[in-house]
Amino acid sequence: MFDLLSLENMYAKDQQDLATRELLGIARKNFGEPGFRNFSWLDRTFYLNISKPVWCTREDELFATFQHKKQLLADGIVVWAHIVQANSLLFERGNDNCPASVLFAPDVATDIDPREIGSVARTLFQLKGTTPEEPELKELADNITDESVRTFGLAVPDAASPNHKLFEATTFVTRKHLPNGVLTLPFFPLLVAAKAPYYNFPLPSRFWPKKLVDYWNAS
Repeated sequence: MFDLLSLENMYAKDQQDLATRELLGIARKNFGEPGFRNFSWLDRTFYLNISKPVWCTREDELFATFQHKKQLLADGIVVWAHIVQANSLLFERGNDNCPASVLFAPDVATDIDPREIGSVARTLFQLKGTTPEEPELKELADNITDESVRTFGLAVPDAASPNHKLFEATTFVTRKHLPNGVLTLPFFPLLVAAKAPYYNFPLPSRFWPKKLVDYWNAS
């Protein structure tokens, strides 16, 4: 279940002036260039490993994301993502790792401020439970309303995002990859496939800039 109040509180906290382009550049440098990453066996086995939950069977389209996790670690690109909606469990401490819906621009040359993406995310969330006349908006509204639907690169129409080419996709949030194990802010660096289908995971916070980690923990 999605908790709107929790996300609105996150928006309220998200006011500090951050040099987001600089922060994303540091995250990319920390993680390494696609095709040239070298992680230790221990990191691959433990910290970087993303465990598939027991409820995610082959019938669940999210299953494919876990099948591509090694490829993402090797060749994925790092971009900003902003939450559209997420399982309410992620907004409080616990043990459950859960899916969420995110918006992003899958282009390393398009470093959009994540809070600018956030304005589109809020527009999309307002479609929840509605039936727009425009076919593209209706597809987004239907997917956001039915939280069991998985998407891996649904283009956001110009009517909702006139300034940037954004895509909506399902992600899977692993708590050990967040600085404090809780979805504290609505944006974070995302590790995403360079081309569709846009399988993705939040970038593990060990590779985030210290300033972003400190900001996350202080929020």
